[in-house]
Amino acid sequence: MKDILKAVVAIIIVVIAFKIITGIIGLLIGVAIAGLVVYGGVKLLEGRK
Repeated sequence: MKDILKAVVAIIIVVIAFKIITGIIGLLIGVAIAGLVVYGGVKLLEGRK
């Protein structure tokens, strides 16, 4: 019975860690895209002067 409990706890920990990692990766991608959009916008505005 203890082995089953350990397996369940291990699976839960892995799932939580996976969600945290994917959340961080998603956040980094979002920040990178936002940065590129802002950079591109600034370059366009500078180009029009």
